[in-house]
Amino acid sequence: MSAETCIVAIDPGLTGAVAFYFPSAPDRVAVEDMPTAGGEIDTAALVRRIKQMGPTIAVIEQVHAMPKNGSIACFKLGMAYGAARAALTVSGVPTHLVTPNSWKKHMRLPGGDLGKEAGRAMAIRLFPATSERFERKKDHNRADAALIAAFAADKLISSTTAARSGCAGDGEAAASASPELGA
Repeated sequence: MSAETCIVAIDPGLTGAVAFYFPSAPDRVAVEDMPTAGGEIDTAALVRRIKQMGPTIAVIEQVHAMPKNGSIACFKLGMAYGAARAALTVSGVPTHLVTPNSWKKHMRLPGGDLGKEAGRAMAIRLFPATSERFERKKDHNRADAALIAAFAADKLISSTTAARSGCAGDGEAAASASPELGA
């Protein structure tokens, strides 16, 4: 693993995204759509990509079923979330969970469709060197993954020295870190 801090952030779902953020280069983020195959998350491809990038810490949006979603949509979201969590576990990256409300509140984003567009606009401003990754309306999931990574950098890296040492691959510090990030 690299000594430089790398955060992998995942916005789970078949149309989700994965972002790799190096806080030492704060104006850029590597972000891509979630790898899929046969209508499911390609867990093996996601594991390969995570290992290739060598993140020192992971953050995944903790999703749950919504009352208005149908059972099939809920099942697919649960499967995608589980596949992303499994990929992080297999990769051995210390993982933190974050609720959508926590990171969106921290980033001061509104909910609903307004939040999607506001998130895209914020990602374009925060990451000008890679802003082309957020140009299209459908890139809101990429923006979410990038913003989750920025949130994690704010909460885990900037806030405490202990979190910093946990990000550097110190197993004891990482193990003692809270698995859920709050607002």
